Amino acid sequence: MVIIYIKINYLDEERRLKLVSEYRKSFNRKLISIFLFILITATSLIGISSYQITKKALAEKGKVVLKNSVVQALALIRSEYNKVQAGSISQAEAQETIKTFLAGPMKADGTRDLHGNIDLSEHGYFIIYDKKGFEVLHPTLEGQNVLDVTDLNDAEHYIVKEQIETALSGGGYTYYAWRLPHSNKIGKKISYVAYSPDWEWIVAATAYELDFVNEATEILYTIGLVTTILIFFTGYIGTKYIKSATKPVLDIASGMKNVTEGRYQSIPAGNYNDETKVLIDGYNTMIESLEKAERKITIKNDRLTYLAYNDELTLLPNRNGMKEYVDQRLSNGCNFGYLAQLDIMGLKLINLTLGYEQGDKVLGLLGKYLRQYKKDNNYPARTGSNEFSIWIEAVEQQRIYPLLKEIREKSQQYVIENGYNQMLDIYLALTMYDGQNKSFETLYEETTTAMRTAREKRDLSITLFEESMKERVENELAMRRHLDKAISEKEIIPYYQAQVDFTTEKVVGVEALARWISSELGFVPPNVFIPYINQLNLITEFTEYMIDKVLSNYQELVMKYDSDLTISINISPLCFMEKDFTGKVERAINKHHIPPHKLILEITEDVFIADYKEINRIITKLRELFVKVSIDDFGTGYSSLNYLMNIQPDEIKIDKSFVGQILDDEKAFYMFDTLCNIAENFGYSIVAEGVENKKQLEKISTTSLKIIQGYLFSKPEPLITEMPAGKNSGSCS
Repeated sequence: MVIIYIKINYLDEERRLKLVSEYRKSFNRKLISIFLFILITATSLIGISSYQITKKALAEKGKVVLKNSVVQALALIRSEYNKVQAGSISQAEAQETIKTFLAGPMKADGTRDLHGNIDLSEHGYFIIYDKKGFEVLHPTLEGQNVLDVTDLNDAEHYIVKEQIETALSGGGYTYYAWRLPHSNKIGKKISYVAYSPDWEWIVAATAYELDFVNEATEILYTIGLVTTILIFFTGYIGTKYIKSATKPVLDIASGMKNVTEGRYQSIPAGNYNDETKVLIDGYNTMIESLEKAERKITIKNDRLTYLAYNDELTLLPNRNGMKEYVDQRLSNGCNFGYLAQLDIMGLKLINLTLGYEQGDKVLGLLGKYLRQYKKDNNYPARTGSNEFSIWIEAVEQQRIYPLLKEIREKSQQYVIENGYNQMLDIYLALTMYDGQNKSFETLYEETTTAMRTAREKRDLSITLFEESMKERVENELAMRRHLDKAISEKEIIPYYQAQVDFTTEKVVGVEALARWISSELGFVPPNVFIPYINQLNLITEFTEYMIDKVLSNYQELVMKYDSDLTISINISPLCFMEKDFTGKVERAINKHHIPPHKLILEITEDVFIADYKEINRIITKLRELFVKVSIDDFGTGYSSLNYLMNIQPDEIKIDKSFVGQILDDEKAFYMFDTLCNIAENFGYSIVAEGVENKKQLEKISTTSLKIIQGYLFSKPEPLITEMPAGKNSGSCS
């Protein structure tokens, strides 16, 4: 309120006229004062109401962000869980991938960053508990039990117990007070929690209320600033500007009403050069702030929605996107179609040897090629780490097999043409939909079952789902339970088959062969359980267990045979190419104090899907430890001789399938003799596997080969101390 004090010293006419003029000015000032009073009151009321409405809207949208973030986190957990179930990665790797994605990698001090790949505002972060209240994921409390943690403002309010109960009851929001990160200040928190049944996790996205309403506070400050500027400038404006000032004020009042209804409309600046322009600019600044906040929330929601249904690497829909599309097609009356699955063989090995960037490049190229099939109700998607699926409708039954073969061949060729020079094996599985009451999940389960059969049989033809395959899946799940027990309870033990120099009949080495005598299943042949170990992603754990077990037997084997004895152990290609494989071997040698030059690691030709440079690097590191490397099953691959041109093993073992042909096939024997001469010229040791009769031995004796392995001299047999109590050896095949 502006108060004008006027002192009159004389009342002559001239001064009277002047006094009238002053009163007019005073009246104008009163009008301005009244205008300012009304303006301040209206702006404050509208500003405060707008602030409250905006604050509420931002808080509600913040809650939506938290819920959508948890939905995305659950989708990520489901995806990684399916990878574990499919055997593509271990549970530990999958869970660490989830933690890193949501909260960043674990730091040296045991903490994680607040923020991962999902934006939960400045102070927001993810928390994962198990049902007992242990922190599976937390920026600072990971691994601790927080079940009895209470609200900082209410000691009777158990935060974690409430969140677990809410999640197990279907999910929802919880509210409590907690300190801001790296501060003693207490703030109100909002969390959305849900239950993930895969690993029985309680997943929470949590943020402070102030994070969502900061922009509303900025709006309040803007209104305060505008009001202050308005009061300052309007005091200098005469009555002649009141009418022109009234229109923009009315426009602003109308605009503020629109704001409360969710409509943001700026006001034209006009030709004003006074406080009216400041008022309009301030209002427009407020509108821009509101629109900016709205756009940010919309972009975040759109981003979360996109990631929930699409794969960024391949630009294809993900499994959720495919599920939504296929279920919609089925509900709209589609009465015939196919769901095909493509599994990329060897992608994990490519990632380990050439790097994940190269593996991602391959996936990106495959995705780019498959995108062209997204037409005519056909729908390609990336449904797993190394898995693509295609929903196909507009194809006659007799054309589906040629079409899928064409897709496989052309996609392989497309990858090669774009700079990746290794042919990829692609398994194909298929299920048909003919109008029966099935959902996408059922069809997907059927293709996955067929794909497991294809991988198990290494069948590169198209594998069509059959009901009988479900029994195999059930057997696989049961076998996993038995194998976990077999490894933990040491039911799998090494049997040893002698390698003999037939010229002296002296045992010069033994090969360790895994045998499983189960307390529940009895004797399980290796051709049954070894494939399961690979499929169920237990190969690393199993290989480390066998290396430790065999090396612990070294002294007994020396006492049984000879001090010059060598021990051969089979190594999976995936284990061989692991980053710390040579370190694991060195630690096992030091643990059991065996001469390293007596250890031979046998690798199969499968390892040569990787580049020779990386293989030679690993072989060189093993040689630095004085450990030898042997190529097992030599002669069964497509380019066996080419391998010898690119790497330098210490030994090659000719496969028994090759040995079995030398009596009846002169070409096979000529090749056998040639291999012996090549090995001799290169300085490699050479062993013939599967020698079972004297005629084979007589034929072999005409070559330079001296060391044989087979039933003619020895069957695989255990050390007595390694026999499980109360069990016999069973078959040794």
